[in-house]
Amino acid sequence: MKKTFTLSALLFISTILFAQSKLTISASGNTDLRVMVDGVKYTSNGRDIVISNLKNGNRIVKIFRAGNERNRFNNSNRNNGYQLVYSSSVFVKPQYHIDITINRFGKAFVDEQMINGGYNDDDDEWGVDNNDQYYDRYSRRAMDQATFDQFKQALKKESFDDTRLKVAKQFVGNNYFSAVQVKELVGLFAFEESKLVLAKYAYDYTVDKGNYFIVNDAFAFSSSKEELMNHIQNRK
Repeated sequence: MKKTFTLSALLFISTILFAQSKLTISASGNTDLRVMVDGVKYTSNGRDIVISNLKNGNRIVKIFRAGNERNRFNNSNRNNGYQLVYSSSVFVKPQYHIDITINRFGKAFVDEQMINGGYNDDDDEWGVDNNDQYYDRYSRRAMDQATFDQFKQALKKESFDDTRLKVAKQFVGNNYFSAVQVKELVGLFAFEESKLVLAKYAYDYTVDKGNYFIVNDAFAFSSSKEELMNHIQNRK
């Protein structure tokens, strides 16, 4: 019995240790990025950088964003025209997807979610029940209208987009929504950048992903719509 338990424990620990994760790094406006993870270099060419099979544990992540031409050689934090905008040790959990988004001001937003822990990128099978609530093939239902209305009212009370975004992401990450509901949430934000960050984040928590094109109506600029569509394509 003791040997069996020991072997089972070792197999479980091995599964945890060797279960690998994913890191996605993106920037607003299709900005070119250069990324170093533990000294290994990656380039974006205007697209998201997706690093699969990422080893677990502490990883040193540095992100450089294409800077202004005239300032290329005037700052010690620049590397061949790229400005260092993020440098940190990131703890990578087994079977987790970490997302780092750099906004237009060079500020980094970091999020993480367990892979296969409540969503499926290919989950486009959905329906509507007798109460007109959306659900997917795993019977994960979008938030009921009464609770959703309360959530919107709470967001409207926040005066600043940054605070509103933090509150929204915390709540979205623990619930499911329809594409129409996501569109309404995105429309509560004043700045295009905040809208885009939330729209990207909420995609994983949307039960009718096939309808996500509806969210485009919340944006004023075509560049934001294109960036959201590119993000979705890279998630599939």
